[in-house]
Amino acid sequence: MMLGLGSVEIAMVFWLCLFASLGCVAYGILNWNKKGKPDATAVTIDVKKGDK
Repeated sequence: MMLGLGSVEIAMVFWLCLFASLGCVAYGILNWNKKGKPDATAVTIDVKKGDK
């Protein structure tokens, strides 16, 4: 019995969930401001002053 969780299997699931959560947080921190591919649907329209 680990940490009063009843069985080794339940304790293993508990620890794996914690490690998976920490892994997701670490991945998010490492990739926080990385630029990805530009959107294919992004459209820029240049409007000149005086055009109607």
